Amino acid sequence: MDPAVRDDSHRAAAERVISRSIAVFAVALCAQGAGDILDDLPELAPWWNLVFGGAAAFTLVWMVAASVRGRVDRRALGGFSAAVAIGLLAWPAAHPGPQVGPPWLWHVLSLGTACLAGAAGIKAAAIYALSTSALFAVVRHSPPGGAASFAVAGEDGAYAAMVGIAVAVAIQAIRVGAQRADTAEAQAVAAYRESAGARAQLIERHRLGAVLHDSVMTALVSAAQAVTLAQRLGAAKAAREGMRRLEEYTATEPARSPMPLGELPSRLQAVAENPAFLPVDIFSTLPPDGELSLPASAADALVEAVFTALDNASRHSGASRATISARVQDGRLLVEVADDGRGFDPSEVHQRRLGIRLSIVQRALDAGGRAAVESAPGEGTRVVLEWEVHRQ
Repeated sequence: MDPAVRDDSHRAAAERVISRSIAVFAVALCAQGAGDILDDLPELAPWWNLVFGGAAAFTLVWMVAASVRGRVDRRALGGFSAAVAIGLLAWPAAHPGPQVGPPWLWHVLSLGTACLAGAAGIKAAAIYALSTSALFAVVRHSPPGGAASFAVAGEDGAYAAMVGIAVAVAIQAIRVGAQRADTAEAQAVAAYRESAGARAQLIERHRLGAVLHDSVMTALVSAAQAVTLAQRLGAAKAAREGMRRLEEYTATEPARSPMPLGELPSRLQAVAENPAFLPVDIFSTLPPDGELSLPASAADALVEAVFTALDNASRHSGASRATISARVQDGRLLVEVADDGRGFDPSEVHQRRLGIRLSIVQRALDAGGRAAVESAPGEGTRVVLEWEVHRQ
């Protein structure tokens, strides 16, 4: 019914996307530069290969493994960025001889920027990109870096910086979009609750206005226009009636007749015939004689909860059919709405999802009943609504 979500927010989902995207980017860059890496390893000092090459390889595997599990490991991302930067700084000491091409670290400079963007944000990534590209240009111009001209060294460094910053900006855009989505969702929930409260207040104002108009204002107008004794007695009677209605208003809401249980199947059928819903079968063993009844407010809440359950099933479950069953057991009305859809884990439904938490469970509780949602991935979903019934 309601689609399950794995985490608390759009931001958390965005971080998983970022982690996996960086992992794919890392594998692609390392595959692209594999030839240069293998060519440079024999010419580098063993201590450099052990410390910086080993650190880069270890943190790379670490971040890829974390991304496969859907986790964002900032230590692995930051560790890789640090290994690349410090390894580049130590490159001239580890490779004293002349170099034909650029150091293999050139292939992963932009990856280091992307990793730092994932670990610490856009500002840190931009500083990292500019500083490491400048350092790379210096190393590239030196004999251990290939003795490139100033122009070539500058172009190589600028290319690494631009690619890294572009990836960092993309990462920041994903985060900003996710944050805005979370903010919009929170505002929507707040607006929903405020709207519900405002609607309840409006209904109360209408009820109070009716009482004041029909009784109190009538008594006041009668008293103002009364001339004869009979008119004054009539005004006094109207005033007493107005006071009585005001007292009733403050004490209880207007009484509504209970709904006989025999009427429930027809009300459920009317809901199930909504053309937007999937096909629905209704099974009822409710007594048709009208001996048992349900409070009017409970009947309204039950029908509205069934509507929400069918709406969720039709839009989210992927089910082919749904069933509604109604019966009385041990003095309680049991109504079940079940579908044969994909199911979900109710414990993983986001607290901001209102379809189950407010429109079904809380609605039933507010009307004196109980509701339970039973589901599991691949096993469909069942909503059980329960109320105590009364004898007429």
